[in-house]
Amino acid sequence: MYTAGFLLFVGIFSLAFWVLIFLSAFALPYAITMYFVEKFKGNKADQSAH
Repeated sequence: MYTAGFLLFVGIFSLAFWVLIFLSAFALPYAITMYFVEKFKGNKADQSAH
């Protein structure tokens, strides 16, 4: 019984670890980059309107 619990813990910990790696390596930099791209696009549109 202890083995099944330990394997479940290791499996959940492993999944959480890889999700954390994915978020820090791809999703977060992508979101930050897109934020700044949209922000600069908005500034260019505002300047051309005036």
